[in-house]
Amino acid sequence: MRLRRLYSNLDHYFTPILFNDGLNVVLAEIRLPENKSKSSHNLGKSTLARVIDFCLLGGVSNEHFLKKRKDLFAEFVFFLELELLDGSFLTIRRAVENASKVSFSLAPATQPDLTSLADDDWSHFELPFAKAKSLLDGYLDLRDIDPWKFRNAIGYFLRTQADYDDVFKLQRHAGVDKDWKPILARILGLDASIFTNRYELKAEIDVKAALLASAEKDAKGSETEPAKVDALIQLREADVTRMQNELDEFDFEGFDARKTTAIVDQIDSQIAALNQERYSLSHSIAELERGLVADKITFDPEKAKTLFEEAGVNFPDQVKTDFEQLIAFNKAITEERVDYIREELASTKAEIARIAAELKVLNARRRKNLEYLRSEDVFDKYRTLSAEVAKAAAEIGLLKRQHNTLSDIQDKQRELREAKADYAKTQSLAEGALKEARQDHTSLLYRIREYFSGQLKDVLGRDAILSVSLNGEGNLEFRTDFVDGNELSTSEADGTSFKKLLCVAFDLAIVRAHLEGAFPRFVFHDGIFELLDPRPKMNLLESVRSYTDLGIQSIITVMDFDLPSDGDGGLDEEDIIVRLHDDGAQGRLFHFDGW
Repeated sequence: MRLRRLYSNLDHYFTPILFNDGLNVVLAEIRLPENKSKSSHNLGKSTLARVIDFCLLGGVSNEHFLKKRKDLFAEFVFFLELELLDGSFLTIRRAVENASKVSFSLAPATQPDLTSLADDDWSHFELPFAKAKSLLDGYLDLRDIDPWKFRNAIGYFLRTQADYDDVFKLQRHAGVDKDWKPILARILGLDASIFTNRYELKAEIDVKAALLASAEKDAKGSETEPAKVDALIQLREADVTRMQNELDEFDFEGFDARKTTAIVDQIDSQIAALNQERYSLSHSIAELERGLVADKITFDPEKAKTLFEEAGVNFPDQVKTDFEQLIAFNKAITEERVDYIREELASTKAEIARIAAELKVLNARRRKNLEYLRSEDVFDKYRTLSAEVAKAAAEIGLLKRQHNTLSDIQDKQRELREAKADYAKTQSLAEGALKEARQDHTSLLYRIREYFSGQLKDVLGRDAILSVSLNGEGNLEFRTDFVDGNELSTSEADGTSFKKLLCVAFDLAIVRAHLEGAFPRFVFHDGIFELLDPRPKMNLLESVRSYTDLGIQSIITVMDFDLPSDGDGGLDEEDIIVRLHDDGAQGRLFHFDGW
């Protein structure tokens, strides 16, 4: 597809533009001396890209210039004629006031001005926006970017100033990598489904890991082995069956025996163990409380010195000082020991309180069981056994819910393992596909890299490379670098002018590599010569011309002071499709004063 004509319903405000097959230059001239020192001139050369994007069904936010100045642009209706890959011509009609409605006219040859075409004569008139975008993709038939849409890749053919910051990630690529890297992989001739699948699997892994973590958190504190829970369920179900049979037969002998066993083997033994433990802890408490009574140091260095002096014996001051330091040290040790004893005492008393509470529960159970054994009322026994059956049934229900939870966790663990295994498999597929594309001299990637490096060699006389690799997570990474004689990367690609050259070379390389496919055959570059030295400017112009000779339509915008040389700047008059200037409103893209 190529651009053919751009016009509006208001010719006196927007002069129609006819596009050439090859080079198309939008030239902005600074004629007034007072404007030559300004950095911004607002003539509209960059705005042209936004008008084309609008006609190609770009989104229109409230910040879009057509919406911000409704007082100026509300009445505009734009028409863009395209030449399609099959040689037919498509005119797109889109009004500013009603931008969500789009009309199309398809014809076998270029069409005259359609501003007055009757509604019924349009192939499709004022379609809803979503349907219009889908239909436009059908008309363009860009199979080289399937399954993505034209709008997903338009930034590589309609490069604005904001798109020169990164060769690969454009301004419209504000989302995560999965929203643009697979598209670029497709353009470079790689099997994009591999990388799309990897991103989908990674997202799936993250979701499964989060669900598993949530399930494990909910099950925290319960039994973690489903097999053990199964065994417990089986055991309790056997208990319920046995007790139910006893109820049905009105036979309580077995239940009495189990009660007796429970008292002797379980409750009494637990009570005895806890009493023993309480006794031991009580003894510890007594020892700890005695330890709180700190030993007093009765030695007084002052009294000792006085006593020595009365006896006529010298008591050196240093000895007195040493004793004082020793006493202070002992006091510090004693205070630390007391703090430790108090902590231990509090902990021990808390443990005794817990044991006392547990003993209270056990003794109550013992009394209840003994009352049951002493009772001769069979109906009382029946009620007790019925309560035990209900309790056991409730426990089984709880165990089954626990089992379901644990089974669900196991299922989630298995699903997570399988997803990670699938992700690992795609790693090998991605590595193999990338290796094959890099080494195959007939592959799109190989040719794009060749064209990219060749153009930069022609323009700058420098070696530059385009590399596609996998990062540590196995995802695509795209890089461009200038290299020195030792094939080491340099930092020149970080400069504004060189980065712009990298973008231009990349865009032209991908269009050239797809010339025989179903792919756009035009590129738009805003401010292509800015900040370049004179010789690279001329080399770049010659390189662009060589690409147009291959059948690529190149549209560039340039200020007159950025032209490759003095005079005509190496341009032919027919190359210039729009000539803008600062000498009055007629020199602007839109013939308004001060918009």
